[in-house]
Amino acid sequence: MRVEQQYREVLRLKREINLRLSVGTGFWEIRELALFLAGDKAYLKLKREEKQLMMLDCFFGIWQEEKKKLPKGRIETDIFHDISSLEELEKKYQRIKYCGLRIENAVPGPYVEQALEWLEEDKVSGIAVGKIFLLETSEREENLLSMAQYLKQGGNAVDGLLLLQCANEALPGRESLLLEEADIWIDAGEWEAALSLLCRIKNPSQDIRGLKEDLERLRRVEGND
Repeated sequence: MRVEQQYREVLRLKREINLRLSVGTGFWEIRELALFLAGDKAYLKLKREEKQLMMLDCFFGIWQEEKKKLPKGRIETDIFHDISSLEELEKKYQRIKYCGLRIENAVPGPYVEQALEWLEEDKVSGIAVGKIFLLETSEREENLLSMAQYLKQGGNAVDGLLLLQCANEALPGRESLLLEEADIWIDAGEWEAALSLLCRIKNPSQDIRGLKEDLERLRRVEGND
């Protein structure tokens, strides 16, 4: 595709996408937009090259995960919540990215807090944070762990759990992430779920082996009730 033709195709696609986003971003509107673009040859090529189209494609992947995993009460605030144009979509994407980069670069606390407030304002899920941190930051394990801890400390264990599930799927076997997710399940009294995570840790320390034994006992006690 020559540069002039590519430019025209990008303009055409953006006009069509912005028109559809301006109409609505409910389940059926986003589903129809995704199906429409899946049949557009230019989009399938350009989504790997043009920034806003790459971000849109990322949002489609997040949206699909959210529909599977978000609690019912959160479905209405999926990744396309309050999005009516590609410009707004880019702003939301960049806010999530900047949050990850601020954590990664250990900027002063108020700047991290500002970024966390952005995500709360935009009603960003732990799934969205996890996916974009994985794409846009370098120290992925450390950044995901720090963000999960920020969410937990802020009383948002649900999004912390969603983020850690995303992290443990993408980065299997990382002890720090497995322990952090197990800790959320322990706080919820879900011994089985916590045990399954601890069993995925290779060469566990004596402390972790002791924790597994404690959880096994709790599981047996509950099973005898």
